[in-house]
Amino acid sequence: MRTDLWSLRGPSTGTSFRMRMRTMCTAYLAYVAKTLPSGLVQVVTDCGEFRGRYKNGAYSFKGMPYADPPIGVLRWAPPEAPTTCKSTVTDAGRFGSICPQVRPVSGTAKMIGREDCLFINVWSPTLKADAKLPVMVWIHGGHLHTLSGGEEGYSPTEKLAADTGVVYVSFNYRLNALGFLALEILREGSSTNTSGNYGILDQIAALKWVQKNIHEFGGDPGKVTVFGQSSVLTLMTSPLAKGLFHAAVDMSGPFIHNVTLKQAESNNLVFQKKTGCKDVKCLRDLSVKQILQDYPPLAADDMTALPTRGRFLNPLTVIDGVVLKTSPFEVWERKEGFSDVPFLVGTTEQEADYRPHAENISIWMWEDYRWFVREKLQSFSENLTRDALDLYPSSVLCPTKDRCPERAYTTMVSDIRVTCPNNELTLRAAAALSSPVYRYVVKHTPSAAVSVSAGLLQFPSRFSFHGLDAIAFFGGLEFVLGKPPSDEDKSFQSVITQHLVGFHKTGRMEETWPEFPAATALLSNNLSLVQNYSRAQCDLWKPSGLFAYAWVN
Repeated sequence: MRTDLWSLRGPSTGTSFRMRMRTMCTAYLAYVAKTLPSGLVQVVTDCGEFRGRYKNGAYSFKGMPYADPPIGVLRWAPPEAPTTCKSTVTDAGRFGSICPQVRPVSGTAKMIGREDCLFINVWSPTLKADAKLPVMVWIHGGHLHTLSGGEEGYSPTEKLAADTGVVYVSFNYRLNALGFLALEILREGSSTNTSGNYGILDQIAALKWVQKNIHEFGGDPGKVTVFGQSSVLTLMTSPLAKGLFHAAVDMSGPFIHNVTLKQAESNNLVFQKKTGCKDVKCLRDLSVKQILQDYPPLAADDMTALPTRGRFLNPLTVIDGVVLKTSPFEVWERKEGFSDVPFLVGTTEQEADYRPHAENISIWMWEDYRWFVREKLQSFSENLTRDALDLYPSSVLCPTKDRCPERAYTTMVSDIRVTCPNNELTLRAAAALSSPVYRYVVKHTPSAAVSVSAGLLQFPSRFSFHGLDAIAFFGGLEFVLGKPPSDEDKSFQSVITQHLVGFHKTGRMEETWPEFPAATALLSNNLSLVQNYSRAQCDLWKPSGLFAYAWVN
Protein backbone atom coordinates (compact mmCIF):
# COMPACT_ATOMS: atom_id res chain seq x y z
CA MET A 1 0.00 0.00 0.00
CA ARG A 2 1.33 3.44 -0.91
CA THR A 3 2.12 5.76 1.97
CA ASP A 4 2.83 8.97 0.04
CA LEU A 5 0.79 12.11 0.55
CA TRP A 6 -1.29 11.53 -2.60
CA SER A 7 -2.87 8.38 -1.09
CA LEU A 8 -4.10 10.15 2.07
CA ARG A 9 -7.46 11.36 0.82
CA GLY A 10 -11.13 10.70 1.33
CA PRO A 11 -13.26 8.82 -1.20
CA SER A 12 -14.99 11.90 -2.55
CA THR A 13 -12.34 14.58 -2.24
CA GLY A 14 -9.36 12.76 -3.78
CA THR A 15 -8.95 14.96 -6.84
CA SER A 16 -9.30 18.30 -5.05
CA PHE A 17 -7.10 17.12 -2.21
CA ARG A 18 -4.43 16.04 -4.68
CA MET A 19 -4.55 19.44 -6.36
CA ARG A 20 -4.30 21.27 -3.03
CA MET A 21 -1.40 19.12 -1.93
CA ARG A 22 0.44 19.64 -5.22
CA THR A 23 -0.02 23.40 -4.85
CA MET A 24 1.27 23.21 -1.29
CA CYS A 25 4.25 21.12 -2.40
CA THR A 26 5.06 23.60 -5.18
CA ALA A 27 5.07 26.43 -2.64
CA TYR A 28 7.11 24.30 -0.26
CA LEU A 29 9.67 23.52 -2.96
CA ALA A 30 9.98 27.20 -3.81
CA TYR A 31 10.76 27.81 -0.15
CA VAL A 32 13.16 24.86 -0.01
CA ALA A 33 14.98 26.07 -3.12
CA LYS A 34 15.84 29.22 -1.21
CA THR A 35 16.96 27.41 1.94
CA LEU A 36 18.77 24.31 0.61
CA PRO A 37 22.57 24.38 0.56
CA SER A 38 24.07 25.56 -2.72
CA GLY A 39 23.98 22.89 -5.42
CA LEU A 40 21.08 20.91 -3.92
CA VAL A 41 17.54 20.85 -5.35
CA GLN A 42 14.36 18.87 -4.70
CA VAL A 43 11.58 17.52 -6.92
CA VAL A 44 8.31 15.75 -6.09
CA THR A 45 7.44 12.69 -8.22
CA ASP A 46 4.39 10.45 -8.10
CA CYS A 47 6.26 8.32 -5.55
CA GLY A 48 8.10 10.61 -3.21
CA GLU A 49 10.41 13.58 -3.10
CA PHE A 50 14.02 13.44 -4.30
CA ARG A 51 17.01 15.67 -3.66
CA GLY A 52 19.25 16.16 -6.68
CA ARG A 53 22.29 18.20 -7.59
CA TYR A 54 23.07 21.24 -9.72
CA LYS A 55 26.38 21.61 -11.53
CA ASN A 56 27.73 22.51 -14.97
CA GLY A 57 24.53 24.36 -15.81
CA ALA A 58 22.04 21.53 -15.24
CA TYR A 59 20.29 19.46 -12.59
CA SER A 60 20.73 15.73 -12.04
CA PHE A 61 18.68 13.18 -10.11
CA LYS A 62 20.10 9.67 -9.92
CA GLY A 63 19.00 6.35 -8.52
CA MET A 64 15.24 6.99 -8.30
CA PRO A 65 13.22 3.74 -8.26
CA TYR A 66 10.76 3.34 -11.12
CA ALA A 67 9.58 -0.13 -10.05
CA ASP A 68 9.60 -2.35 -6.99
CA PRO A 69 12.77 -4.43 -6.49
CA PRO A 70 12.42 -7.55 -8.71
CA ILE A 71 13.15 -9.96 -5.88
CA GLY A 72 11.25 -12.84 -4.28
CA VAL A 73 8.00 -13.44 -6.16
CA LEU A 74 8.88 -10.53 -8.49
CA ARG A 75 11.98 -12.32 -9.80
CA TRP A 76 11.05 -13.41 -13.34
CA ALA A 77 7.82 -11.43 -13.22
CA PRO A 78 6.70 -8.20 -14.90
CA PRO A 79 7.82 -5.05 -13.05
CA GLU A 80 5.40 -3.47 -10.60
CA ALA A 81 5.11 0.24 -9.87
CA PRO A 82 6.71 1.23 -6.55
CA THR A 83 4.40 0.36 -3.65
CA THR A 84 6.41 1.94 -0.84
CA CYS A 85 6.87 5.67 -1.32
CA LYS A 86 8.83 7.47 1.37
CA SER A 87 7.30 10.41 3.21
CA THR A 88 10.79 11.83 3.74
CA VAL A 89 13.15 13.26 1.13
CA THR A 90 15.34 10.66 -0.62
CA ASP A 91 18.81 11.64 -1.73
CA ALA A 92 19.29 11.23 -5.49
CA GLY A 93 22.94 12.17 -5.76
CA ARG A 94 24.28 8.75 -6.77
CA PHE A 95 23.42 6.07 -9.29
CA GLY A 96 21.55 3.09 -7.90
CA SER A 97 22.97 -0.42 -8.01
CA ILE A 98 23.48 -1.90 -11.46
CA CYS A 99 21.65 -5.11 -12.38
CA PRO A 100 23.49 -8.42 -11.82
CA GLN A 101 25.94 -9.23 -14.59
CA VAL A 102 29.28 -10.79 -15.40
CA ARG A 103 31.88 -8.25 -16.45
CA PRO A 104 33.82 -8.35 -18.64
CA VAL A 105 31.98 -10.92 -20.70
CA SER A 106 35.18 -12.80 -21.51
CA GLY A 107 38.56 -13.38 -19.94
CA THR A 108 38.92 -12.78 -16.22
CA ALA A 109 35.34 -12.01 -15.28
CA LYS A 110 33.54 -11.29 -12.03
CA MET A 111 29.93 -11.01 -10.98
CA ILE A 112 28.73 -7.55 -9.98
CA GLY A 113 25.42 -5.83 -9.26
CA ARG A 114 22.29 -6.45 -7.18
CA GLU A 115 18.76 -7.54 -8.04
CA ASP A 116 17.36 -4.35 -6.49
CA CYS A 117 18.46 -2.38 -9.54
CA LEU A 118 15.45 -0.80 -11.27
CA PHE A 119 16.53 2.82 -10.99
CA ILE A 120 16.06 5.81 -13.29
CA ASN A 121 18.16 8.96 -13.73
CA VAL A 122 17.31 12.44 -15.06
CA TRP A 123 19.46 15.37 -16.23
CA SER A 124 17.75 18.67 -17.04
CA PRO A 125 18.71 22.29 -17.75
CA THR A 126 15.63 23.50 -15.84
CA LEU A 127 13.11 22.32 -13.25
CA LYS A 128 10.31 24.60 -14.41
CA ALA A 129 7.28 22.35 -14.90
CA ASP A 130 6.03 24.51 -17.78
CA ALA A 131 9.34 24.50 -19.69
CA LYS A 132 8.29 21.51 -21.82
CA LEU A 133 11.77 20.71 -23.06
CA PRO A 134 12.21 17.74 -25.41
CA VAL A 135 13.22 14.49 -23.70
CA MET A 136 15.78 11.93 -24.87
CA VAL A 137 15.65 8.54 -23.14
CA TRP A 138 18.91 6.58 -23.38
CA ILE A 139 18.67 2.78 -23.43
CA HIS A 140 22.11 1.34 -22.79
CA GLY A 141 23.55 -1.50 -24.87
CA GLY A 142 25.60 -4.49 -23.79
CA HIS A 143 23.81 -7.19 -25.84
CA LEU A 144 21.22 -7.44 -23.03
CA HIS A 145 23.88 -9.03 -20.83
CA THR A 146 25.88 -6.16 -19.33
CA LEU A 147 26.27 -2.42 -18.59
CA SER A 148 23.90 0.08 -16.99
CA GLY A 149 22.36 3.52 -17.36
CA GLY A 150 25.21 5.18 -15.49
CA GLU A 151 28.41 4.17 -17.28
CA GLU A 152 31.06 6.89 -17.33
CA GLY A 153 31.61 8.12 -20.88
CA TYR A 154 28.52 6.21 -22.03
CA SER A 155 25.59 8.01 -20.42
CA PRO A 156 24.17 11.55 -20.21
CA THR A 157 25.80 14.34 -18.21
CA GLU A 158 24.84 17.73 -16.81
CA LYS A 159 27.02 19.40 -19.44
CA LEU A 160 25.21 17.64 -22.28
CA ALA A 161 21.83 18.71 -20.92
CA ALA A 162 22.98 22.31 -20.51
CA ASP A 163 24.65 22.49 -23.94
CA THR A 164 21.74 21.00 -25.90
CA GLY A 165 18.70 22.28 -23.99
CA VAL A 166 17.32 18.75 -23.69
CA VAL A 167 16.14 16.65 -20.73
CA TYR A 168 17.96 13.29 -20.66
CA VAL A 169 16.86 10.08 -18.99
CA SER A 170 18.69 6.79 -18.48
CA PHE A 171 17.82 3.71 -16.45
CA ASN A 172 18.79 0.15 -15.57
CA TYR A 173 16.82 -2.87 -16.72
CA ARG A 174 17.16 -6.55 -15.92
CA LEU A 175 19.77 -8.40 -17.96
CA ASN A 176 20.86 -11.92 -18.99
CA ALA A 177 18.97 -14.77 -17.27
CA LEU A 178 17.31 -12.47 -14.74
CA GLY A 179 15.91 -10.29 -17.51
CA PHE A 180 15.21 -12.70 -20.33
CA LEU A 181 14.92 -16.31 -19.15
CA ALA A 182 11.98 -18.06 -20.79
CA LEU A 183 10.83 -21.31 -19.16
CA GLU A 184 7.45 -23.00 -19.08
CA ILE A 185 7.46 -23.24 -15.28
CA LEU A 186 7.90 -19.44 -15.12
CA ARG A 187 4.44 -19.04 -16.67
CA GLU A 188 2.99 -19.96 -13.27
CA GLY A 189 1.08 -16.94 -12.01
CA SER A 190 1.51 -15.05 -15.29
CA SER A 191 -1.64 -13.21 -16.35
CA THR A 192 -0.56 -13.58 -19.98
CA ASN A 193 0.66 -17.20 -19.74
CA THR A 194 4.10 -16.19 -21.00
CA SER A 195 7.68 -16.04 -19.80
CA GLY A 196 10.79 -14.07 -20.73
CA ASN A 197 11.22 -10.48 -22.01
CA TYR A 198 11.24 -9.12 -18.43
CA GLY A 199 14.00 -6.66 -19.33
CA ILE A 200 11.89 -5.23 -22.16
CA LEU A 201 8.95 -4.89 -19.76
CA ASP A 202 11.30 -2.96 -17.46
CA GLN A 203 12.08 -0.58 -20.32
CA ILE A 204 8.38 -0.05 -20.95
CA ALA A 205 7.83 0.59 -17.23
CA ALA A 206 10.61 3.21 -17.30
CA LEU A 207 8.95 4.92 -20.28
CA LYS A 208 5.67 4.99 -18.37
CA TRP A 209 7.50 6.62 -15.44
CA VAL A 210 8.73 9.27 -17.88
CA GLN A 211 5.18 9.94 -19.06
CA LYS A 212 3.99 10.42 -15.47
CA ASN A 213 6.87 12.41 -14.03
CA ILE A 214 9.10 14.10 -16.57
CA HIS A 215 7.13 17.37 -16.51
CA GLU A 216 8.37 17.83 -12.92
CA PHE A 217 11.90 17.94 -14.36
CA GLY A 218 11.08 20.46 -17.09
CA GLY A 219 10.42 17.84 -19.77
CA ASP A 220 7.60 17.42 -22.26
CA PRO A 221 5.99 13.94 -22.07
CA GLY A 222 4.65 14.54 -25.57
CA LYS A 223 8.14 14.97 -27.05
CA VAL A 224 10.09 11.83 -26.10
CA THR A 225 12.78 10.18 -28.21
CA VAL A 226 14.20 6.76 -27.34
CA PHE A 227 17.77 6.23 -28.46
CA GLY A 228 20.27 3.51 -27.79
CA GLN A 229 21.43 0.03 -28.52
CA SER A 230 20.05 -3.52 -28.31
CA SER A 231 16.37 -2.71 -27.68
CA VAL A 232 15.07 0.18 -29.79
CA LEU A 233 13.67 -1.96 -32.62
CA THR A 234 11.90 -4.17 -30.08
CA LEU A 235 10.22 -1.12 -28.57
CA MET A 236 9.36 0.21 -32.04
CA THR A 237 7.44 -2.97 -32.84
CA SER A 238 5.92 -3.77 -29.44
CA PRO A 239 2.24 -2.85 -29.04
CA LEU A 240 2.89 -2.27 -25.32
CA ALA A 241 5.21 0.65 -26.08
CA LYS A 242 2.90 2.54 -28.45
CA GLY A 243 2.33 6.14 -27.39
CA LEU A 244 5.24 6.17 -24.94
CA PHE A 245 7.71 7.82 -27.34
CA HIS A 246 7.56 9.96 -30.45
CA ALA A 247 10.85 9.31 -32.29
CA ALA A 248 13.51 6.59 -32.19
CA VAL A 249 17.23 6.23 -32.87
CA ASP A 250 18.51 2.67 -33.30
CA MET A 251 22.30 2.63 -32.89
CA SER A 252 24.04 -0.54 -34.13
CA GLY A 253 20.98 -2.57 -33.30
CA PRO A 254 20.37 -6.27 -33.94
CA PHE A 255 18.75 -7.58 -37.11
CA ILE A 256 17.36 -10.95 -36.05
CA HIS A 257 14.33 -11.40 -33.78
CA ASN A 258 12.95 -14.80 -34.70
CA VAL A 259 12.83 -17.11 -31.67
CA THR A 260 9.38 -18.17 -30.50
CA LEU A 261 8.44 -18.59 -26.86
CA LYS A 262 8.18 -22.35 -27.31
CA GLN A 263 11.66 -22.55 -28.86
CA ALA A 264 13.21 -20.40 -26.13
CA GLU A 265 11.57 -22.36 -23.33
CA SER A 266 12.86 -25.59 -24.86
CA ASN A 267 16.39 -24.21 -25.32
CA ASN A 268 16.51 -23.02 -21.70
CA LEU A 269 15.76 -26.47 -20.29
CA VAL A 270 19.54 -26.93 -20.28
CA PHE A 271 19.76 -24.09 -17.75
CA GLN A 272 16.92 -25.51 -15.67
CA LYS A 273 18.60 -28.92 -15.59
CA LYS A 274 21.86 -27.36 -14.38
CA THR A 275 20.06 -25.72 -11.47
CA GLY A 276 18.31 -28.94 -10.45
CA CYS A 277 15.04 -27.01 -10.01
CA LYS A 278 11.68 -28.55 -10.83
CA ASP A 279 9.41 -25.65 -9.83
CA VAL A 280 9.34 -21.87 -9.82
CA LYS A 281 9.86 -21.58 -6.05
CA CYS A 282 13.18 -23.38 -6.34
CA LEU A 283 14.27 -21.06 -9.16
CA ARG A 284 13.35 -17.97 -7.15
CA ASP A 285 15.32 -19.29 -4.17
CA LEU A 286 18.53 -19.65 -6.21
CA SER A 287 21.37 -17.25 -5.49
CA VAL A 288 22.26 -14.70 -8.16
CA LYS A 289 25.72 -16.29 -8.34
CA GLN A 290 24.30 -19.70 -9.22
CA ILE A 291 21.97 -18.23 -11.84
CA LEU A 292 24.77 -16.37 -13.60
CA GLN A 293 27.09 -19.37 -13.39
CA ASP A 294 24.55 -21.77 -14.88
CA TYR A 295 23.27 -19.45 -17.61
CA PRO A 296 24.93 -19.74 -21.07
CA PRO A 297 27.56 -17.08 -21.85
CA LEU A 298 26.98 -14.01 -24.00
CA ALA A 299 25.52 -15.00 -27.38
CA ALA A 300 28.42 -16.72 -29.15
CA ASP A 301 32.04 -15.93 -28.49
CA ASP A 302 32.64 -15.27 -32.19
CA MET A 303 30.08 -12.51 -32.69
CA THR A 304 32.90 -10.17 -33.74
CA ALA A 305 34.49 -12.75 -36.05
CA LEU A 306 33.61 -13.94 -39.51
CA PRO A 307 30.86 -16.52 -39.08
CA THR A 308 31.40 -20.25 -38.93
CA ARG A 309 28.92 -22.17 -41.04
CA GLY A 310 26.07 -23.44 -38.87
CA ARG A 311 27.14 -21.54 -35.74
CA PHE A 312 24.52 -18.92 -34.94
CA LEU A 313 24.15 -16.33 -32.20
CA ASN A 314 21.78 -17.00 -29.31
CA PRO A 315 18.94 -14.46 -28.99
CA LEU A 316 17.47 -13.34 -25.68
CA THR A 317 14.20 -11.63 -26.61
CA VAL A 318 11.38 -13.94 -27.65
CA ILE A 319 8.23 -13.64 -29.71
CA ASP A 320 5.82 -14.23 -26.85
CA GLY A 321 2.60 -12.90 -28.37
CA VAL A 322 2.45 -10.08 -25.83
CA VAL A 323 5.59 -7.92 -25.82
CA LEU A 324 6.30 -9.03 -29.38
CA LYS A 325 3.28 -10.30 -31.30
CA THR A 326 5.52 -11.54 -34.09
CA SER A 327 8.91 -10.63 -35.58
CA PRO A 328 9.49 -6.90 -36.19
CA PHE A 329 9.57 -7.33 -39.95
CA GLU A 330 6.26 -9.21 -39.93
CA VAL A 331 4.76 -6.48 -37.75
CA TRP A 332 5.77 -3.90 -40.36
CA GLU A 333 4.45 -6.04 -43.20
CA ARG A 334 1.07 -6.35 -41.46
CA LYS A 335 0.94 -2.56 -41.06
CA GLU A 336 -0.32 -2.72 -37.47
CA GLY A 337 0.85 -2.83 -33.87
CA PHE A 338 3.99 -0.68 -34.19
CA SER A 339 5.04 2.88 -33.41
CA ASP A 340 4.98 4.91 -36.61
CA VAL A 341 7.44 7.60 -35.53
CA PRO A 342 10.48 9.28 -37.12
CA PHE A 343 13.23 6.65 -37.20
CA LEU A 344 17.01 6.98 -37.48
CA VAL A 345 19.22 3.91 -37.94
CA GLY A 346 22.96 4.21 -37.35
CA THR A 347 25.98 1.91 -37.43
CA THR A 348 29.75 2.30 -37.33
CA GLU A 349 32.06 1.17 -40.11
CA GLN A 350 34.18 -1.15 -37.96
CA GLU A 351 31.62 -2.35 -35.40
CA ALA A 352 33.64 -5.48 -34.65
CA ASP A 353 36.72 -3.50 -33.66
CA TYR A 354 35.37 -3.00 -30.14
CA ARG A 355 36.30 -6.59 -29.21
CA PRO A 356 37.80 -8.56 -32.11
CA HIS A 357 37.77 -12.33 -31.79
CA ALA A 358 41.47 -12.68 -32.67
CA GLU A 359 43.56 -11.44 -29.74
CA ASN A 360 46.64 -10.68 -31.84
CA ILE A 361 44.77 -8.86 -34.60
CA SER A 362 46.58 -5.58 -33.85
CA ILE A 363 49.86 -7.03 -35.15
CA TRP A 364 48.47 -8.91 -38.14
CA MET A 365 50.26 -8.76 -41.44
CA TRP A 366 48.27 -8.93 -44.66
CA GLU A 367 49.02 -12.62 -45.00
CA ASP A 368 47.45 -13.21 -41.58
CA TYR A 369 44.37 -11.36 -42.74
CA ARG A 370 44.03 -13.45 -45.90
CA TRP A 371 44.59 -16.68 -43.95
CA PHE A 372 41.83 -15.85 -41.45
CA VAL A 373 39.37 -14.93 -44.21
CA ARG A 374 40.05 -18.20 -46.04
CA GLU A 375 39.89 -20.23 -42.81
CA LYS A 376 36.49 -18.83 -41.88
CA LEU A 377 34.71 -18.48 -45.22
CA GLN A 378 35.86 -21.63 -47.01
CA SER A 379 33.15 -23.60 -45.20
CA PHE A 380 30.63 -21.55 -47.21
CA SER A 381 32.35 -21.71 -50.61
CA GLU A 382 35.68 -21.10 -52.32
CA ASN A 383 34.03 -18.56 -54.62
CA LEU A 384 32.77 -16.58 -51.63
CA THR A 385 36.28 -16.47 -50.17
CA ARG A 386 37.77 -15.25 -53.44
CA ASP A 387 35.09 -12.60 -53.96
CA ALA A 388 35.44 -11.38 -50.38
CA LEU A 389 39.18 -10.85 -50.71
CA ASP A 390 38.58 -9.02 -53.99
CA LEU A 391 36.06 -6.66 -52.36
CA TYR A 392 38.19 -6.07 -49.24
CA PRO A 393 41.73 -5.93 -50.69
CA SER A 394 44.98 -4.98 -49.03
CA SER A 395 45.20 -2.05 -51.46
CA VAL A 396 42.19 -0.31 -49.90
CA LEU A 397 42.91 3.15 -48.49
CA CYS A 398 43.72 3.09 -44.79
CA PRO A 399 43.57 6.21 -42.56
CA THR A 400 46.41 5.02 -40.29
CA LYS A 401 49.98 3.84 -40.78
CA ASP A 402 49.47 0.66 -38.78
CA ARG A 403 46.80 -1.98 -38.03
CA CYS A 404 45.37 -1.79 -41.56
CA PRO A 405 44.76 -5.57 -41.85
CA GLU A 406 42.73 -5.26 -38.64
CA ARG A 407 40.66 -2.53 -40.25
CA ALA A 408 39.95 -4.59 -43.37
CA TYR A 409 38.96 -7.65 -41.32
CA THR A 410 36.71 -5.79 -38.87
CA THR A 411 35.05 -3.95 -41.77
CA MET A 412 34.24 -7.27 -43.44
CA VAL A 413 32.88 -8.75 -40.20
CA SER A 414 30.85 -5.60 -39.55
CA ASP A 415 29.35 -5.59 -43.04
CA ILE A 416 28.12 -9.17 -42.53
CA ARG A 417 26.97 -8.90 -38.92
CA VAL A 418 25.70 -5.31 -38.73
CA THR A 419 26.07 -2.85 -41.63
CA CYS A 420 24.41 -4.72 -44.49
CA PRO A 421 21.62 -6.19 -42.33
CA ASN A 422 20.89 -2.70 -41.01
CA ASN A 423 20.72 -1.38 -44.58
CA GLU A 424 18.03 -4.01 -45.14
CA LEU A 425 16.30 -3.14 -41.86
CA THR A 426 16.19 0.55 -42.78
CA LEU A 427 14.82 -0.25 -46.22
CA ARG A 428 11.98 -2.26 -44.67
CA ALA A 429 11.29 0.50 -42.16
CA ALA A 430 11.10 3.09 -44.93
CA ALA A 431 8.56 0.92 -46.76
CA ALA A 432 6.41 0.41 -43.64
CA LEU A 433 6.47 3.77 -41.87
CA SER A 434 4.74 6.92 -43.01
CA SER A 435 7.15 8.86 -40.78
CA PRO A 436 10.59 9.88 -42.09
CA VAL A 437 13.36 7.26 -41.94
CA TYR A 438 17.08 8.07 -42.09
CA ARG A 439 20.35 6.11 -42.14
CA TYR A 440 23.91 7.00 -41.08
CA VAL A 441 27.28 5.23 -40.90
CA VAL A 442 30.10 6.50 -38.68
CA LYS A 443 33.44 6.52 -40.54
CA HIS A 444 35.48 8.55 -38.06
CA THR A 445 38.87 7.16 -37.07
CA PRO A 446 39.73 8.36 -33.53
CA SER A 447 43.03 10.16 -33.02
CA ALA A 448 44.36 7.33 -30.84
CA ALA A 449 43.57 3.79 -29.77
CA VAL A 450 41.11 3.29 -26.93
CA SER A 451 42.62 3.21 -23.44
CA VAL A 452 41.57 -0.10 -21.87
CA SER A 453 42.40 1.30 -18.43
CA ALA A 454 39.25 3.44 -18.71
CA GLY A 455 37.30 0.24 -18.11
CA LEU A 456 34.47 0.76 -20.60
CA LEU A 457 36.15 -1.27 -23.36
CA GLN A 458 38.53 -4.21 -23.00
CA PHE A 459 40.32 -3.86 -26.34
CA PRO A 460 42.43 -0.94 -27.61
CA SER A 461 40.08 -0.25 -30.52
CA ARG A 462 41.68 1.86 -33.22
CA PHE A 463 38.95 2.40 -35.79
CA SER A 464 35.23 3.23 -35.92
CA PHE A 465 34.24 0.69 -33.27
CA HIS A 466 30.82 -0.31 -31.91
CA GLY A 467 29.50 2.43 -29.63
CA LEU A 468 31.75 5.22 -30.93
CA ASP A 469 28.73 7.32 -31.93
CA ALA A 470 27.15 7.09 -28.47
CA ILE A 471 30.43 7.75 -26.67
CA ALA A 472 31.10 10.84 -28.79
CA PHE A 473 27.55 12.11 -28.26
CA PHE A 474 27.94 11.82 -24.48
CA GLY A 475 31.26 13.66 -24.57
CA GLY A 476 33.14 10.51 -23.60
CA LEU A 477 35.97 10.57 -26.15
CA GLU A 478 38.53 11.95 -23.71
CA PHE A 479 37.53 9.30 -21.17
CA VAL A 480 37.91 6.33 -23.54
CA LEU A 481 40.99 7.66 -25.37
CA GLY A 482 42.79 8.56 -22.16
CA LYS A 483 43.86 11.90 -23.63
CA PRO A 484 42.30 15.16 -24.84
CA PRO A 485 40.48 14.63 -28.16
CA SER A 486 42.02 16.07 -31.30
CA ASP A 487 40.39 18.82 -33.34
CA GLU A 488 39.03 16.15 -35.71
CA ASP A 489 37.64 14.18 -32.77
CA LYS A 490 35.91 17.33 -31.54
CA SER A 491 34.51 18.04 -35.00
CA PHE A 492 33.10 14.51 -35.18
CA GLN A 493 31.55 14.94 -31.74
CA SER A 494 29.93 18.18 -32.90
CA VAL A 495 28.59 16.56 -36.08
CA ILE A 496 26.98 13.62 -34.26
CA THR A 497 25.55 15.85 -31.52
CA GLN A 498 24.16 18.44 -33.92
CA HIS A 499 22.30 15.90 -36.02
CA LEU A 500 21.03 13.65 -33.23
CA VAL A 501 19.66 16.61 -31.27
CA GLY A 502 18.27 18.25 -34.41
CA PHE A 503 16.46 15.04 -35.37
CA HIS A 504 15.13 14.71 -31.84
CA LYS A 505 13.75 18.25 -31.72
CA THR A 506 12.10 18.29 -35.16
CA GLY A 507 11.64 14.65 -36.19
CA ARG A 508 13.54 15.40 -39.38
CA MET A 509 17.04 15.96 -40.65
CA GLU A 510 18.03 19.16 -42.40
CA GLU A 511 16.97 19.39 -46.05
CA THR A 512 20.44 18.45 -47.31
CA TRP A 513 20.09 14.99 -45.69
CA PRO A 514 17.40 13.09 -47.66
CA GLU A 515 15.31 10.27 -46.28
CA PHE A 516 16.40 6.68 -46.88
CA PRO A 517 16.87 5.05 -49.37
CA ALA A 518 17.74 8.22 -51.29
CA ALA A 519 20.91 8.65 -49.23
CA THR A 520 23.03 7.41 -46.35
CA ALA A 521 24.93 9.99 -44.31
CA LEU A 522 28.60 9.29 -43.60
CA LEU A 523 29.67 10.91 -40.34
CA SER A 524 33.26 11.81 -39.50
CA ASN A 525 34.63 15.28 -38.84
CA ASN A 526 32.05 16.37 -41.42
CA LEU A 527 28.94 14.95 -43.08
CA SER A 528 28.82 13.56 -46.59
CA LEU A 529 26.08 11.70 -48.44
CA VAL A 530 26.16 8.58 -50.60
CA GLN A 531 23.62 6.36 -52.28
CA ASN A 532 23.62 2.58 -51.87
CA TYR A 533 26.32 2.46 -49.18
CA SER A 534 28.43 -0.74 -49.49
CA ARG A 535 26.10 -2.06 -52.16
CA ALA A 536 28.68 -4.32 -53.81
CA GLN A 537 29.65 -5.84 -50.48
CA CYS A 538 26.05 -6.32 -49.34
CA ASP A 539 25.15 -7.84 -52.72
CA LEU A 540 27.78 -10.49 -51.98
CA TRP A 541 26.72 -11.34 -48.43
CA LYS A 542 22.92 -11.37 -48.71
CA PRO A 543 22.52 -13.91 -51.56
CA SER A 544 25.13 -16.09 -49.85
CA GLY A 545 22.85 -16.40 -46.82
CA LEU A 546 25.16 -14.62 -44.40
CA PHE A 547 22.50 -12.26 -43.03
CA ALA A 548 21.46 -15.26 -40.93
CA TYR A 549 24.64 -14.58 -38.93
CA ALA A 550 23.75 -10.98 -38.12
CA TRP A 551 23.65 -9.74 -34.54
CA VAL A 552 20.58 -10.80 -32.59
CA ASN A 553 18.64 -9.32 -29.69
